[in-house]
Amino acid sequence: MIHEIKRINVWSVVKISFFIYGIFGFIFGMFYAAFLALLTMLGGFLGQMGGEFGVLQGLSGGAAMGIVGAIFMAILLGLFYAVLGALATAIFTWVYNILAKGLGGIRFDLEQERAKVVIQPLQRSEEESEGMLGNQKYE
Repeated sequence: MIHEIKRINVWSVVKISFFIYGIFGFIFGMFYAAFLALLTMLGGFLGQMGGEFGVLQGLSGGAAMGIVGAIFMAILLGLFYAVLGALATAIFTWVYNILAKGLGGIRFDLEQERAKVVIQPLQRSEEESEGMLGNQKYE
């Protein structure tokens, strides 16, 4: 069976994409948060050494403040990805609906899976089984 997608409901796609982009944004944000936390700790350590590394003293800002800020950035980045991703998906879906009217939609072939029927032989006890002569016992 050949089918064609002529129109896509924009809101249904935006809902799903918002959560998908939000999840991936939060995951990337956690990596970014870990990087920022390590950078602030490294800045504090190198700043205490003094000398040439004294320039990095401003990066330290306290390890606790760096970790809290990094976690806040992870949440903010997840929300940012979710909003921008959902907005881009809404635009792309809207453009698809416009183009599908004039050019035709995406065509795909669906194949119906055939059900497999397994027939098992009826199990009978020896007393219930019939021989060639019926229910008579063989002696």
